[in-house]
Amino acid sequence: MTDFSVPQRMSFAAFFIYFLKELWHLLSVILILAGYRIANSDAGFAEGLRIAVMWFCCAVALALILAAASYFQVKFHIDGGNLIYRQSLINRATTTIPLNRIHTLRTRRGLLYRLLGLRGIVFDTLAAKGSEIELILSESDWQSLLVRVRQQERPQPASPDLPPAYNPSALKEFANKTLLLDALCQNHLKGMVILAGLAVALLNSLTELPWFSIDEVYGYLESESETFAVSLAGIAIVLACTYVVSLALWLGKVVVRYYDLTLTYDSKTLTFSYGLMSRLSSRFTRDKVCTLWVKRNYFEKRFGLCTLALKQALNSTAQKEDENLRIYGRDASRFLLGWWLGRDYASEAEIITAKSGKGVFTRSLLIDLLISGVAAGILWHVELYAWITVPAIYLPVGLQKGILTMRHSNISLRESYLIIGQGRFAEIKNYVKYDNVEVVRLTRSPLTRLTGRVSLSLSTSGSTFTVRSLPISQAIRLRELLLT
Repeated sequence: MTDFSVPQRMSFAAFFIYFLKELWHLLSVILILAGYRIANSDAGFAEGLRIAVMWFCCAVALALILAAASYFQVKFHIDGGNLIYRQSLINRATTTIPLNRIHTLRTRRGLLYRLLGLRGIVFDTLAAKGSEIELILSESDWQSLLVRVRQQERPQPASPDLPPAYNPSALKEFANKTLLLDALCQNHLKGMVILAGLAVALLNSLTELPWFSIDEVYGYLESESETFAVSLAGIAIVLACTYVVSLALWLGKVVVRYYDLTLTYDSKTLTFSYGLMSRLSSRFTRDKVCTLWVKRNYFEKRFGLCTLALKQALNSTAQKEDENLRIYGRDASRFLLGWWLGRDYASEAEIITAKSGKGVFTRSLLIDLLISGVAAGILWHVELYAWITVPAIYLPVGLQKGILTMRHSNISLRESYLIIGQGRFAEIKNYVKYDNVEVVRLTRSPLTRLTGRVSLSLSTSGSTFTVRSLPISQAIRLRELLLT
C-alpha cells in the first residue's frame, strides 16, 4: 500500500490520458484547417491525403509536448494529514490542503480509464471556485489515498492503544426502470436546451464549409419551405418531431449519466457511483452537507417518485448545473433525511410555521401579464390575429402557476432543523440544519406599510433562500429563533 510520504508523480499511464485529451482538443481545430486547405487546393487526392497526414503528425507532436508539460510538472504527497500538491515547470506553486477539509471526492472512470486501470480524482474544498486538485491515479493508489482521507475524517482515539471506531457500511441500489420513469416526469423543456446546444454546434460547423455548399443548402431549404411552412399540419408535424427528438435527447442524457446508480453508506459518509459510458462517483461527508433538496411534481407524487440533491458549500461543488448530482427514482428522501438529520427527524415537534401571502401570487402574475400583453401586442401589430390565442392560453397557466407558487412558499422550524418550501408547479422542500444558517435578513418593500408583509432571507454556505410576503410579526419571531 502506497503511503504517499515521498513526493511522487502520477502513474505513467496518466501521461497517455493527458496525451489523448490534448490530441482530441487539437484534432477538432486541425481537421477543420486541413479540410479548408484541401477544399481550396487544386491538387489531387494523393496531395490532399499528404496534407491531412502532415497536419495529423503536427497535432500528435504538439499533443505530446502539451501532455509532457502537464504530466511532469506535477508532484504530490501527504505530510501530517495534509495533501501537498506541487507544480514546478516555469513558476513553482505549492498547494497544501488538510484532508479533513475536503468536502467532496469526485471520481471519473471512462472506458479508457478502465482499460488502463486508472481513476481521475477531483478534490473539492472551499479554498477556491471549481476544482481544487485533480489527479489521475491507479486503482491501488486511489484505495490507499482513500484510506488516508478516512483516517483524517475519523475522530482520533483518546489513547493510541485504542482502535478506531467501527462504522459498518451498506449498499443501496437504484433501479434503472425508476430512473427512466422519473426522467419522463421531469420538465421536458430540458431536452429543448440540449437540442438548442446541438443546433448551435451544427451552425458553427456549417460556417466552416465552403460558401457554395452553404448557398446550395439554403436554396434547397428555401424552395421546400414555400410549400411546407404555409400548412398548419406541417407546422404541427415540425413541432411534434422537435418535441420527440428533444425528449429522446433528455432521456438519453439522464440514462447515460445516471445509469446503474448505487449508494454505499455508513454513519459518516455517502458514496454515489453512477454512469454508463464514464463511471463517476461522488463522496459526501455528513457534516459537510448544508442542504438536502427534495422536489416532487404532480407525476412524481402520483408514482411515488422524487428528485433529490445534496448541496454543499458553493465552492465545494460543481459550478455547472450539469455537473451536479441529481438523484432520480423512487422516493428515497426518508432514508437520506434519516441518515443526515437522525432517525427521529419526522417526530420532532414543530416550533413555528409561516406561509407566504398573496404578494407572492401578485409578483408571479405581473410577470406573466407583461409577457402575455407584449406578445399579444406584437401579434396584433403584425395582423396575426389567430395567434393571439397563444398568449390568451398562456395567461390561465400563469394564474395557476401563481396560485401554486403561493401555496408552496412557506417556512417551518423544527427542533433541530428547518424546512423551506419553494416551487411553482412542483413542490420543493429544502431541509437545513440550524448550524448551517449563517445570515438572516428581513427586507421591507415600499408596500410594507400597507400590506404588513416583509421578505425573510437566510443564507448557508451553499444556498440563499427567500420567503416572501410573510407577516411582520411572524418574520421577526422567525429571525429571533434562527439567530438564537
